[in-house]
Amino acid sequence: MEIPSSMSYAMRKVPAVKSSAILRSFAASNGNSFTSSVNEIRIPINCDGFLDGSKSYLFFTINNSGANAAGLDPYGLCWCDQLRIESNGQVLERVERAGVYDTLRRRWTKGQKAISHMNVVAGGPAPGGATLTNDGAALATTNTITLAMDLPLGFLNAHHGRAVPKGSSFDLVIRVNSTLAQCFKFTTGATAFSIDNPRFYAPVYQVEDAEVMDEYAAALSERGISWSGDSVKSYVNSVSAGAGTKTLQINDRSNSLKGLITVLRDDTTVAGATTNSTGHSTLEGVTQVRTSIAGRNYPPDNITVNTVTTALEVGRLYAECSKVLAPEGHLECDPAVVLATYAGLTETSAQGVIAVDLKRFDDEKLMMVGLNTAANNSPSTIELQCVAAATAREAVTYALAESVWTLDGRGMLSVSI
Repeated sequence: MEIPSSMSYAMRKVPAVKSSAILRSFAASNGNSFTSSVNEIRIPINCDGFLDGSKSYLFFTINNSGANAAGLDPYGLCWCDQLRIESNGQVLERVERAGVYDTLRRRWTKGQKAISHMNVVAGGPAPGGATLTNDGAALATTNTITLAMDLPLGFLNAHHGRAVPKGSSFDLVIRVNSTLAQCFKFTTGATAFSIDNPRFYAPVYQVEDAEVMDEYAAALSERGISWSGDSVKSYVNSVSAGAGTKTLQINDRSNSLKGLITVLRDDTTVAGATTNSTGHSTLEGVTQVRTSIAGRNYPPDNITVNTVTTALEVGRLYAECSKVLAPEGHLECDPAVVLATYAGLTETSAQGVIAVDLKRFDDEKLMMVGLNTAANNSPSTIELQCVAAATAREAVTYALAESVWTLDGRGMLSVSI
């Protein structure tokens, strides 16, 4: 017999190793104000301790310096076109269409419980109704909004919450979208804005136990220190208007591909300054989806889609999305996307995406649980069957894959994905 845990007074927490912590701030090395023309923010980060990326955030001010009011679309990184982690000239992680992916991640992994939080730190839609639109916080002309947003990078959000090892040195590179009309939802036309005083904040821990640090130094010099996380690789295709089979070339090469998520953005909407260029994703006109990797279909049968109100059929696609973006160790995620928006057709409501889950297990203790697409050179494709109502679109497919980063005894960082 066992007594209840509430009565097990012998069960205690183990004291933590002696240490200290400080919230470090890292500023851009190449200026303090960035625009769609002066558009690369470079923040050097030197880890003189263990950097806790899971509690890190980018702190910045959006200044609407133009003549027209603007709205976030829908979160504060809508202006961000690319995120990179670089070290000694090597790219350790890169996310293209980063603002689009950040929106996708927040909608599907930070559900109803997190909406109030995202409204404050990320400028997202205000809580209230069950349906969240694609419109974020409003920003009148000459007004500013200052936000503190976590970044969608596996390098910083490691499995099991592991810190970036002491001795690491890298650059966080953030590129502002050079196409002004895509950055915000302007009221009448695209005008000027700037991203001012961007800083990266993260807690840094110093371990004050000499024996522990001696063991760490020995491990670092002998075999290096490794940690893992989930990264995304981006593949951009164009989808023509009208009926027929539209083929998206993916051709991913990953040791462990956990899933694919495709965002379809209408070309006219993306180009419009007064529309939700970043936040919308439409399934309009798509009737079937088939994903083929190395000659095999995932899932084995085609997924049928229908966004017509009188005969809605989006349940299987939604289920795949919920599984692909689930946190490690969970079967499904906590989405804020509901039926009305998932099957939505207008730029203010459309939030439908296409996904396929490729994980073998959902166990947080296991690695390499995805599909090995690096083992051969066979093509990978996503085929969309479309009707005449389908519009011309940009298709951005995010390949979610496991990455392993290593810091060696010389202080050099490398990645395997």
